[in-house]
Amino acid sequence: MIKAALRDEPGVVTALVRGATKRCPRCGSGALFKGWFTIRDRCPGCGLRLEREEGGFLGAMVLSYLVTEGILLALLIAWLIVDLPDLYVGALTVASIAVAGMIPVLFWPFSKTIWASVDYFVYRTSPDYTSREAADHASGNGGRP
Repeated sequence: MIKAALRDEPGVVTALVRGATKRCPRCGSGALFKGWFTIRDRCPGCGLRLEREEGGFLGAMVLSYLVTEGILLALLIAWLIVDLPDLYVGALTVASIAVAGMIPVLFWPFSKTIWASVDYFVYRTSPDYTSREAADHASGNGGRP
């Protein structure tokens, strides 16, 4: 019964690629955001619940943080390779602050849809997931009808 429900569902790679391109992990439709920082409650194409209960996007915040820190680390390493032995700390500080301020803002909607993809994939492998309707009403997917 679970296998029948999952037969029409996308694979993990497809869901993650869709999330990385700000698309619905289940159906691939776009227009998931009302604004840069505001994701819709549901996908306009298939009705998948995107906005979970409060705190449901803690993973998106962690993902955004990891990407920002990775870019900062790459900046630091590249800066050291290019700038040593004369290290210009002031310029490095300004560049680091600019990156630390811009990347989370620019990456935020992508982190939300990537996290929605991860959440979708993890939740749909649950034994409670038997259909799209059941998944939409289950407590693990927002718990609200």
